[in-house]
Amino acid sequence: MTKFTFIDVEAVWDEQLHEAYREIDPRGAAKQKRKGQVLHRLPCKRVIAAAAFDLEVDTNGAISIGGLSSWTEYDHGDEREVVTQLFEHLRARPQHHVVTYNGLAAEVPLLTLAALEHELVLPEQLQTGSPFVAKKNGPWRPHIDLALELKGNGRDWAHLTEVGLRCGLPSALFAGKADIVMPSNAEQWLAMRQRVSMDCVLTAVVALAFWRVTGRIRFDQTAMLHNIASWCLRAGVAGDMQAEALSEMRRRMLERLLEQLDEAA
Repeated sequence: MTKFTFIDVEAVWDEQLHEAYREIDPRGAAKQKRKGQVLHRLPCKRVIAAAAFDLEVDTNGAISIGGLSSWTEYDHGDEREVVTQLFEHLRARPQHHVVTYNGLAAEVPLLTLAALEHELVLPEQLQTGSPFVAKKNGPWRPHIDLALELKGNGRDWAHLTEVGLRCGLPSALFAGKADIVMPSNAEQWLAMRQRVSMDCVLTAVVALAFWRVTGRIRFDQTAMLHNIASWCLRAGVAGDMQAEALSEMRRRMLERLLEQLDEAA
């Protein structure tokens, strides 16, 4: 039985941090993107939401979903509490391999900066050179950056959206993924919670499909997509647009499974 926790965080630009940095390094803070927008440097961002999706895969390829947890600044008060809740979730699951998409460049630095400010300690899965890392002798790292695995020795980095589309996922599941703004009311905070939660689920789907292709896990991909879509709909993880896309995907996967049964009969 191999256990995984797929995590994602959302962060927004903190103008006060940027202003403090600008006072120290006006030229560096004035750097702009191609369109003339201010470059939002990662150290000037704060975590406002996080989520963790737990699942296990046994040697026969059966996938068991352990649940999905999420935390937002709206519900827990501030960055410190959001990050603390995520860290405690991971510490309670020491045998779980943490999976991110581009986490070495995004989630891990953001969480490390938050830990520095709020005097927290990273969970062992995210610590470089920890005893936990040294004890792992199997094919799975304590922290797996799926984007890095997909890149391999190539030059190009793929967005999760691009890979998801190649896996046959509906484009509606990724709607609004590139637009991150600070929520201003309860409805927007709910949308943020759903967004960060679904990002974990989508990372899990792409990861499982990739690991099946590379022979690390054996399972029926159609059944996996059907089961995860069904679980998300029962759990109410997605917003209306994504729920509709999940329903359609579940329907298509069920039809495909029935066709497979007819062909095997």
